[in-house]
Amino acid sequence: MNAIKAFHDQPHEVKSKLYTRAHDREGVIYTSNFDLYRTNAATWHDSLAVWLSPEKKRAEEKEIPEVCRKELLAWDLRSAKVAEALLELLSEGLGLGAEKFKDLGFLVSKLIVGHYYPYCPQPDLTVGIRPHTDSGLTVLLQNQVGGLQVKHDDEWVDVEPIPGALTINIGDTIQIMSNDKYVSVEHRVLAKASKEPRISVVTFFDLETESDTNYYGALPELLTPDKPALYRKFTMPELLEGFYSKGLENKFFIQKIRL
Repeated sequence: MNAIKAFHDQPHEVKSKLYTRAHDREGVIYTSNFDLYRTNAATWHDSLAVWLSPEKKRAEEKEIPEVCRKELLAWDLRSAKVAEALLELLSEGLGLGAEKFKDLGFLVSKLIVGHYYPYCPQPDLTVGIRPHTDSGLTVLLQNQVGGLQVKHDDEWVDVEPIPGALTINIGDTIQIMSNDKYVSVEHRVLAKASKEPRISVVTFFDLETESDTNYYGALPELLTPDKPALYRKFTMPELLEGFYSKGLENKFFIQKIRL
């Protein structure tokens, strides 16, 4: 987290060399207000995003800013081990073999994002990140500033930071494949008046994103005549099209493909 903060604390002229608003950029990306031009209000955060797989999107080591390169690559290895163990447990929790989610490809796509939420003079007028759900499996490390909330029983609940702890988000694709055995978590980040910035390091693990011939849906092993599929099948480009055209918006995709 110190390394991610060090990147964001650099002068604008240094960071701006990586700046882009193109959602299909590969390698290393620096941006602000991810969905700025697709929603009706700006949110209060900057982001450094680094693709680490698949190979065709992966950033070359020399492309990763030197100020956080060593730490980011080390965290890549650690967070991947966490994700692999969690995917095994999630598979076993459905009564399936431990390798099921890994065999489906949930470790194929990997993106690390270092979010920086600066001091906000009027936090009542915006949020850090709008309410949304993630796609696959997310491993989150946050500092002690706070601001993360999850929706539970139609109310927003604070996720208080615990030193040394990780927060795990279940995404929409896992909810669909488990046929609602697991539920994706709707979450947001509040803007803060704290002088200390909120830092979060988020690793997204997901299915291969570009194939429009791979269809995903509820796992057949979980379906019976009494428990049919709750969702139609989808492709990852279809999921991402909604994400990149509408921006972050609650559980939009889940609602869109529910039967």
